[in-house]
Amino acid sequence: MSDTTPQLQQPAEQSQKPAGIEARVFTMPERYRHGAEGKVHEPETKGPRAPVEIKTPSVPSAPALPPRPPARQKKISSTKKILLLGAVVLLALGVGGTILVSSVEEQGQEEIVTAPVVRPEPQPTPEPEPEPEPAGEPEPEPEVFPVEVLPGTDSDSDGLSDTEERTIYGTDVRLPDSDTDGFLDGNEVFHRYNPAALGTLLAAGVVTTWQAQTPEGEAGVQRVEYAFDYPTVWEMEFLDGELVLDAQIGEGFRISFVEKQVSLAAWASENVVLEDSIFGTTKNGLQLLQSSNQLEAYVDLGLAVMIVKYDTGVKARVDYLQTMQMMLNSVRVVNGSDEPL
Repeated sequence: MSDTTPQLQQPAEQSQKPAGIEARVFTMPERYRHGAEGKVHEPETKGPRAPVEIKTPSVPSAPALPPRPPARQKKISSTKKILLLGAVVLLALGVGGTILVSSVEEQGQEEIVTAPVVRPEPQPTPEPEPEPEPAGEPEPEPEVFPVEVLPGTDSDSDGLSDTEERTIYGTDVRLPDSDTDGFLDGNEVFHRYNPAALGTLLAAGVVTTWQAQTPEGEAGVQRVEYAFDYPTVWEMEFLDGELVLDAQIGEGFRISFVEKQVSLAAWASENVVLEDSIFGTTKNGLQLLQSSNQLEAYVDLGLAVMIVKYDTGVKARVDYLQTMQMMLNSVRVVNGSDEPL
């Protein structure tokens, strides 16, 4: 294809035609694309052409929306109608009452003005003074001995605990009759005999005698001289108006004295509180009152009472119960010749 563009020449007769809009159609054969020259095909002209009106296409209008269905009127229920009617009546009554009151006031009724009430300031309520507690009975002193105690171990069942046999009497804890005299070791101690050999405990030096007078009491009351035996290996001391026997293993006895002018039974009914009491007589013929567990005893000395209490300490175990019975049986009232009355 040449670089020059072919010039299209119009015939002379067409130059004289009135000016108008002519349509020219160019056809481009397929082979033109590969170097062939294009040809111009001019349409045939048949006289002057009428001017072509160019019409602007009209924009279609939006389609009309379908008509809306008429709004459905809500029906008022009968209950709401009654409530509305009641509200109207109340409103009418309120307005009417207001008009009536205002009309009465306008007719000359005086308005009553109530003066404000002045209240006094509250006074603090005084606190009530605590009432004195009525004087009751004095609280009883705590018991010296625990309520529940356990007996000491007695391996041979001879009436003596193993502790008594080892620490006081020197007997065999495996033999109920250590001296083979036909009497149990515990029975011999109860009657103040030596369970390890023939003779008495006092003669063998197993026990020691304590002799003294009862402490001074009320003026004109005669003091009583007394005596009793206790194990020699124990210690004795006078402390706070009472005798204290220490067994040196946590147990012991406390002995005190009280004056009396009546019998032991009459005195005990007013001064002793025991659930279960046992009345008896010592080996020397003195009246004796004991608790059921034998840990508390009262011996009648005539014008005085000897009170003996077993002190278990913190052990809560009774290892010297038969020794206590031996001591009670040894209590005696003596005269100047050291003989029992």
